[in-house]
Amino acid sequence: MAALTNNRIEIMVTKKGVLSEVFIVCLLMVTGVFMSCNFNKSVHKDLETGAYSEGNGIDCKDVLITVNGKLDKRNEFVYGERVTLVFNDVVGLKKMDSLTYPGLSMHIVKNGKDTLVAKSNLLEKLKNGIKLSPLQLKTKFKAVLPYKNNEKYKLYVDIWDKKGDGSFSYELPFTVKKNDVLKIENKGLNYSKAYLYNETLKEVVNSKKINSNHVFILVLEQVSGLSQKKGRVFPVFSIDVEDNEGRKIISNKNVLKGYEQQGVEAKKLKVGRLTTRITFSKGKFNNPYKLTAKLFDMNSSKEINISGDLILN
Repeated sequence: MAALTNNRIEIMVTKKGVLSEVFIVCLLMVTGVFMSCNFNKSVHKDLETGAYSEGNGIDCKDVLITVNGKLDKRNEFVYGERVTLVFNDVVGLKKMDSLTYPGLSMHIVKNGKDTLVAKSNLLEKLKNGIKLSPLQLKTKFKAVLPYKNNEKYKLYVDIWDKKGDGSFSYELPFTVKKNDVLKIENKGLNYSKAYLYNETLKEVVNSKKINSNHVFILVLEQVSGLSQKKGRVFPVFSIDVEDNEGRKIISNKNVLKGYEQQGVEAKKLKVGRLTTRITFSKGKFNNPYKLTAKLFDMNSSKEINISGDLILN
């Protein structure tokens, strides 16, 4: 049977962006087979994903997409998924004493005009060159990007030769869709994001199947629209989790109980986030579990209802 460790539920109001930060990682790896070719220019269009690449003196064998560590081939990502671009067998770089000096950059642009990610020199620290052949370059990001207004994105990756004139460019158009783990019903309030976060793995949960040994955080960001009294608002945030037979293993009528009298500064709530921390004890589970949470205004009928089914393992 599942249980809440210490029945501990915490509330924090922090600045925007702690959990919604987009992470970029660049890795260099050696593949197991040596291949080489000579060329000057190349152009490739992937009809399935819409990706476009152009090489001018530099090229690669192929570009692979992995999502949450699994090989995939799509350009629509669920909010919170980890996306990796793998550039296999990069060739055409000028060699100096068996070393190459590649440059690598990544940019993500929203709706053709707003640059959300700008990493202009991901290999800046590799000033002494690279002695790897075949050469594989990787770059990663998390799809924690706005999606409510059907935003369209384009990923730009550039590889260049710091000791020569060669270059390679790659473009991937993509969209981000709602994470279906939670169902959100909003009645009169405003918020930017609501999601379940895996604190152990440091990533947004995008599957109903979760590891009961991990720590989870329910997050509601940038809440506004509550009735104000002298610049302060009085929210109530409740949470319940019950098993398949209706037994509650978590129940708290107001995790913001400490703010009932003095309230919360409206401006802090608007730029911050509300969170509750959830843990489970080991044991036999009675799946599925139903998570329900409600944020409502003590001084009006406005509220946000959150619900979702979870499979513990």
